[in-house]
Amino acid sequence: MINSCKEQEPRVIDNDLIAKCVELQYPKGEMGRLLSLEGIPLEEVEEIRFEYLYILRIDHLWVLKSLVKLSLNNNFIEKIENLETLIHLRELDLSFNRIQKIENLQCLVNLEKVTFYENNIETVENMDNQTKMTVFSIGKNRINDKTCVSYFRRFKVLTSLNMAGNPCAENVDFRLYVAAFLPTLVYYEYKRITVKEKAEGGKEFQESLKKLENVESMEREQRDAVERQLKDAELHSKMFVEYLNTGKLFEAMYQNDEEGKALLEIGDEVDELYDEYKTQFIGFCQQIFAVGEKHYSTRKTEVKKFEKCIQKAKNDNQTESIGFMESFLEKRDQIFSDIKDWKLQLKHDTITEEILECNIEKHRKIFDELVHFTWKNLMRLEVTLFEQVDEVNQIFRQVLREMINDFIEEAQGVFTNIRAAEVTYSENLNDIALRFMTALNVNPDEEVAECLLDIIFDKNTLINAISASHDVHIHIIDGREDQLVAKAQGWLDNLSDELEAHKIKRNRYKLLEINHFLDIQREKFAELTHDHTTTVNIEEVVFDCLTGLNHTLI
Repeated sequence: MINSCKEQEPRVIDNDLIAKCVELQYPKGEMGRLLSLEGIPLEEVEEIRFEYLYILRIDHLWVLKSLVKLSLNNNFIEKIENLETLIHLRELDLSFNRIQKIENLQCLVNLEKVTFYENNIETVENMDNQTKMTVFSIGKNRINDKTCVSYFRRFKVLTSLNMAGNPCAENVDFRLYVAAFLPTLVYYEYKRITVKEKAEGGKEFQESLKKLENVESMEREQRDAVERQLKDAELHSKMFVEYLNTGKLFEAMYQNDEEGKALLEIGDEVDELYDEYKTQFIGFCQQIFAVGEKHYSTRKTEVKKFEKCIQKAKNDNQTESIGFMESFLEKRDQIFSDIKDWKLQLKHDTITEEILECNIEKHRKIFDELVHFTWKNLMRLEVTLFEQVDEVNQIFRQVLREMINDFIEEAQGVFTNIRAAEVTYSENLNDIALRFMTALNVNPDEEVAECLLDIIFDKNTLINAISASHDVHIHIIDGREDQLVAKAQGWLDNLSDELEAHKIKRNRYKLLEINHFLDIQREKFAELTHDHTTTVNIEEVVFDCLTGLNHTLI
C-alpha cells in the first residue's frame, strides 16, 4: 500500500509520522473533512497502520493509549520493543520485517490476533501471558524444531495457526502433527482441520503425545504445588508464623555458620546430638506455628463480630435516617403542591398577587422549619453513629491488642525454649569436642576432616569456634522472634490507623451529603417561589433527593 506517509529513507516512528498516519485514516468526503478540522486526540485513536514506511525502530507509541489494532507490516523492524504501554492492544501485525526474536510482549495480555509472517524468528517463546490468543501466524520464518508446536498448547482459545514456510513445516506429515498435538485447533494454514486428520495424527504420534502429556502433567503438578505454597505462605504471613511449620529456620542457622558445619564432622556422637537437637528445634517451631494458627482463628472470629456490629449500627442508622427523609419528602411535596395550586389560582385570577405572596411567606417559614428539623435529626443520627463507631473501634482495638499481646507472649515462651535447647546443644557440643580433642592428642594419627584442622588447633580456638556458632544461632532465633513481634504489632497499628481514617472519612462525607441534600431542597424551593410562572416536576425532585439520600446512607 503506497500512501503519502511513505518516504524512501529508513526512519523511526515519531509524533509527526503518527499524526500523518492518523490523518490518512480519516474517512472520505465531508465526514473526513470535518474530522481533519477538529482533529482526533491521539489518546483516543484505536487503530493505526504504519505499512511500507521503511521503519527501523518502534517508538513513541505510548501516546496512543487506547490503541486496539496496530499494523507495522512491511518495514525494516529488527526488534519488538516499546509496546508495553499498549495494554488494550488486541491485534498486532509485524509481518514482513526483520525480527529475530519474540520478546517484550509480557504486558500485552489482551492480544488475540498476532502475525509474525516472514521474519527471521527461530524459536517460539516469551508469550506465556497471551492467554487470549485466538489467531497466530508465524509462517515463513526459520523455525526448525517441530516440537515447538507443543508451546501452543498453553493457548487454550487458539483456533487458527499458520506455520507454513518454516523448515519444520516441510515434512508431509506436519499437518497431522499439528492436528495431534493441538486437538482444540480449528484451522491450520487457514484450512479447517478435519476429524479424520485429528484421528490419523493422534494414531501416528500417539507415543510422542503420551510422553508430552506425562511431562505436562508433572509440570502442572509442580505449578499447583508452587501455587499452594504461595497461598499457604500468604495465609501463614497473616498468622505471623510463615515457614515455621518447616525446618527453614533451623537451616537458616547453619546457612552462614561455617564453624557449626565443620563441628558436625567430629563424628557419630555429634551426629546423634545434632539429629536430636534438630528434631527438638523443629518441634518447637511447629509449636509456634500452631500458636499462630490458633490466635489467627480467634482474631478472625473477632474481626467478623466487629464488622457485623458496625454494619448493624450503620443499618439501624440508615433505617432511622430514611424515616426522617421520607417524612421530609412527604411534607415537602405537600408544600410544593400548595404553592403550585396557588400559582394556578393566580393565573386564573381566583386569588390576588398579595394573597399568593402572603401564602408563600407562611409556607417559607414552614419549609425552613422543616429543613432545620430534618437537618438537626440527621445530624443527631450521624453524631450518634460516629460516637458508636468510635466506641466500638476503641473496644475492638483494645480486644485485639490483648489478643496480639497474648499471642506474642505465648510465642515468646516457645522461643525461650528454643534458645534453651540451643544452649544445651552448645554445651553438649563443647563437651564432645573437648573429648574429641583430647583423644586426638593421645592418638595424633587419627584421621580428621580437613575443615576441622584449624578449629581444633588448640582449646581456646575450639571454644571460640563453638561460641561463635552459638552466637550465630542465637542471632537467627532472636531475629525471627523480633520479626514475629514486629509484624504482629505492625498489623495492629495499621489496622487501627485504617479504622480511624475510615471513620473520619465516612463521617465527613456523610455531613457533606446531608448539607448538600438540604441545600438542593432550599434551591428548589427558591426556584419554585421566585418566578410565579415556574413549574416544578415534583416526581423528578423526589427521585433526585432519594437517589442522593441512598448514595449518602450506603
